[in-house]
Amino acid sequence: MLIRLEDIKDEGLELAFEEPCSTFPLLADLPSDEVVFLEPVRVRLRVFRAGDMIEAQGEVNSSVRVTCSRCLREFVQPVNSAFELTYVEELPEIEDESDDVDMELSAEDMGLTLVEGEEIDFAGVIEEQVLMALPLRPLCDEGCKGLCPQCGTDLNVSQCGCAPAEFGGKFSVLKNFKIDKS
Repeated sequence: MLIRLEDIKDEGLELAFEEPCSTFPLLADLPSDEVVFLEPVRVRLRVFRAGDMIEAQGEVNSSVRVTCSRCLREFVQPVNSAFELTYVEELPEIEDESDDVDMELSAEDMGLTLVEGEEIDFAGVIEEQVLMALPLRPLCDEGCKGLCPQCGTDLNVSQCGCAPAEFGGKFSVLKNFKIDKS
């Protein structure tokens, strides 16, 4: 996943490859009872020069088995993410019209990534994109009804005979509060 800067010609460089999730330390450390990668991480990457900058456009794809956060059923979730990054070998000079304010911008402030050395390692970027594409609270379906909080019945499969739970929030004491306007 290393690209040498000298390999990036005027016409650009296109790559397509796949790596097992074990190649990426943060993905390999994900709890196996929460996320199971069912296929390797597929990457398509296009890198080209744009003046003094290096543009990278990419896409990562995979699929994982996760557990629904409402009904606790396992299901397969596709993982797809597209990204664009801009790299520079040195920070560009910025002309400031106002002399009364001294301000220094970092590469990150300008939306740029500073290249250190003669190559760019995309492993961290790919790993980050996959992690950001994973759902925080996976849902098997937007309309998932979840489990009954009293008896545990899967409400997507059948209804239970439990009475609806009373709302017990901190404002529930105000539900019978009445103001006398006389």
